[in-house]
Amino acid sequence: MRPFLDEWIAGKTGEPFCRERLESYQTERLRQTVAHARSGSLFYRERLRSFPDGFPSSLHDFSRLLPTLPGELATEPERFIAVRQDDIARIVTLRTSGSTGEGKRLFFTDGDLAQTVEIFRIGMASFVRPGGRALVLLPGERPGSIGDLLVRALAPERECILCPASDERRTLERIAESKAECLVGLPTQVLSLARCPHSSLGKTLSQVLLCADYAAPSLVKAVESAWECVVRRHYGLTETVYGGALECEERDGLHIMEGNYLFEILNPETLAPTPPGEFGEIVVTTLRTEGTPLLRYRTGDRGRFLSGTCRCGSILGRIETTGRLGNGITLHNGVFIPLQELDEALFSVPWLADYTASKEDGHIAISLHAPSREATSPETAPQERATLAAALDHLSADAKVALRERPFRFRFLPHPHDGISSRKRVAG
Repeated sequence: MRPFLDEWIAGKTGEPFCRERLESYQTERLRQTVAHARSGSLFYRERLRSFPDGFPSSLHDFSRLLPTLPGELATEPERFIAVRQDDIARIVTLRTSGSTGEGKRLFFTDGDLAQTVEIFRIGMASFVRPGGRALVLLPGERPGSIGDLLVRALAPERECILCPASDERRTLERIAESKAECLVGLPTQVLSLARCPHSSLGKTLSQVLLCADYAAPSLVKAVESAWECVVRRHYGLTETVYGGALECEERDGLHIMEGNYLFEILNPETLAPTPPGEFGEIVVTTLRTEGTPLLRYRTGDRGRFLSGTCRCGSILGRIETTGRLGNGITLHNGVFIPLQELDEALFSVPWLADYTASKEDGHIAISLHAPSREATSPETAPQERATLAAALDHLSADAKVALRERPFRFRFLPHPHDGISSRKRVAG
């Protein structure tokens, strides 16, 4: 049987479904997208002024176009609109950490939202059987929000229960009451449920989808261990109307939804393409977006293409992602700890559900959320300090030397930070 994403994309490209036909389809969609952006978007009309009609002639030819920067989208978002104002069905504002401006604004048409519903429908069919239920921790109160789109995608064959994360016990009770078999949420939202005192209420879960943030392998392992379930990851951005790449059941990289997106991995300094296996910046082009089409959009996320073919047999390209480029902690001696390395170390601590890091008086202060902890004091006990020290022993040698000179300061928080993500877990 053909893998589910291949089956879906084959319906767009035609048979026989192979890399050559897929790339031919992408090139044609790319020409249509470029023509649409040139015609409707003031920004891309100027950016494409020196390029001939019918550009690009190939996927390689497309690399001549200067990438689009997030700052350009944030500064004048209206110049990216490629449709009439009357055709806009939803406007989303993205506020980035540390920004004092209004943030990036995205404009989606009904067609854009319908494309996402189709993507969600195909993807979620591999998580929830017909007649089954998924419980979703993401916002869904507004029409066109990610939760609302999931509800539309699962209906009528499957049920989607919206349960924005708040009280951990009540959320787990909802899972048990509804007999949900799939849980969808941010990685640390899900980990907080898996490591709270009532986590056994989640035993009905057989599938978990982690999305909207980087999930460290140690976090994935902890969730799987708590509920004896299968955990898979999704990579997508609001800028791409939430689509992007999804892990299959083999969990050997995320399969790119190449019918709707063109991915590149570029060296962030030279903008040259990186070879398979080498990390760089993920750059994405939307191939079917109407409202705010994006050409060679620099995501600021770190990733790499994986070589070879997935064991599932899919011909789609695969990526590995590790979160934001340059996101991490710089210690007092200049040693930099990437956030994904700190995540992997700290989330191996069996009672930790979330954390934040900030600089205080030349030290790094780590605020911890431990939902199973009975002690009320914010100070760490000797055994807790020993467990944290053992976890940090997996950091690089330079980091361990620096931490011996000036250790992290740890403290516990009584409640989790709502909405924490790797994009803002580190402050200062």
